[in-house]
Amino acid sequence: MQKPHFIMTGSTSGLGFALAQAMLQDHCELTLIVRDKNKARAYFSNQNVHLIECDLSDIRQVREINLQLNPDIQYEGLIHCAGLGYFKSLLQHKDVEVVETYQINIVHFAILLKRCAPFFKAHATVVGISSLAAFATQPYAAHYGGSKAALNHLLNALRMEQPNWHVMTVNVGPIQTPFHGKADPSGQYAHQVKRIMRQPEFVAAQIIKALRQKKIEVNLPKGLHLMLKWYQLAPRWIEKFAKPLFLGKKRKGL
Repeated sequence: MQKPHFIMTGSTSGLGFALAQAMLQDHCELTLIVRDKNKARAYFSNQNVHLIECDLSDIRQVREINLQLNPDIQYEGLIHCAGLGYFKSLLQHKDVEVVETYQINIVHFAILLKRCAPFFKAHATVVGISSLAAFATQPYAAHYGGSKAALNHLLNALRMEQPNWHVMTVNVGPIQTPFHGKADPSGQYAHQVKRIMRQPEFVAAQIIKALRQKKIEVNLPKGLHLMLKWYQLAPRWIEKFAKPLFLGKKRKGL
């Protein structure tokens, strides 16, 4: 039987790396979109891995990604693990950080999906790694939360527009990955949430399980997701009377 062959972004670190390893163990074939092939080769020596070099922050390279895909392969679909964010106030964000956040998390993903779609099999699978931050107001991470909310909206619309596709949104809370080192170099937020922080291997295993079960959403940790569901019933009231709970990403002294 032919192995399912996925296109994947964000596979060289964090959750993306753990998920790529788990998928290879699950007998999948992967075409990894990477910024640096030499770096990626150091992580992946498996014969079931193919590499495409593309900087996802470069619109020209994203638009030309179809030129590097194999027309003889019917790809199972696309898994978008690439993502970034900065934990700082709206006014403290540098212009380049604002643009970069929306490019990687939503805008260039939309273009990438459009370029890859003609190569998909009829019953394709699209997975987007999003965040529980999409469900609530995010002071000091507004651009990150906003970009993830946009990603969720896009995936939900895609599910309705392409009824033959399996479209799955993965909303995650804090994960023990290098993401936090860039988002908040002080380490303050990571320290605050270390008790609920998940290991990437655990989350990857849950995603593999959800793929097999054809789920449309994965929300981890489940307790935090439930709290956010309650928040959505009366968001402004909760923001008013539980304001400190929303300021966890504010760095001390700011």
